[in-house]
Amino acid sequence: MKIPLNRLAESTVRWLEEVEPGLELAGWLMAYSDVRMSGYDRIVVLRAHQRMASHYAAQVLRDMAEVSAAFVAEDGVNVQSADEYAAAEIRAALRLTRRSADAELSFALDLQRRLPQVFESLDSGNIDVRRAKVFDRYTVDLPIATARTIAEAVLPDAPNLTTGQLGARLERLRMEVQPDEAHERYEHAVSERRVVMEPTPAGTANLYAFDLPPDRASALMKRLNRAARSLRNDGDERSMDQLRADVFLDLCTGGTAESPSEGSVDISVDLETLLALNDDPGELAGYGP
Repeated sequence: MKIPLNRLAESTVRWLEEVEPGLELAGWLMAYSDVRMSGYDRIVVLRAHQRMASHYAAQVLRDMAEVSAAFVAEDGVNVQSADEYAAAEIRAALRLTRRSADAELSFALDLQRRLPQVFESLDSGNIDVRRAKVFDRYTVDLPIATARTIAEAVLPDAPNLTTGQLGARLERLRMEVQPDEAHERYEHAVSERRVVMEPTPAGTANLYAFDLPPDRASALMKRLNRAARSLRNDGDERSMDQLRADVFLDLCTGGTAESPSEGSVDISVDLETLLALNDDPGELAGYGP
């Protein structure tokens, strides 16, 4: 593709904002790849690259959906079987795990079959994959007509919303459109509440609490903040994150911020290590090494 050199001589690249994703924009971005420019102009180029990335991501998702459609058209299999065959082919082609291939194909099919306007917004570079997945996640269990109505209402503002803001907007509309369903969904989620611990490569542990009632979770967070702030005001030199974590542990194990609990734990250590003849790791019951 031949690029008019007079454009490269211009003092700003802000006009790139007006170029739609596609061959033309790709050509301009290649031409500007080694050009020195101001920080602001580099942001313009960054945004243009993001639009192109969204456009190409849409093409990948379209190809995935077309793999499934090809099985239906060529082999006459039913849609469910076609989707299963397509996931297997995608897994092999892109070297994905079964779970990843299933998730990617499901996302692609959702945009093609349920949310075509979200796909079009992704294809045009108005939103990115992260935002498209938020639309999918918050409408996946809604009737198609309802899902499309909600998406249509939010899409114009989506490019200027963070994923958190976008999710909150979609959730509010869900509640307004289907209040009974929202209540049932909340009750079911709360019934699945749980706490999970997992080890980390650094030898520490992460503790997750899922599907808690938001009022109680918020109250707990306020209590942690209040206690941590009080300790900082008293001269404690730990960071606020450290203080919140330590207060949380103290509350859960029956101690206080000033007097940590001495809760008992089961640790297995080989005799040679106990005798300081070796330095093998111990085993914490319910956790690991």
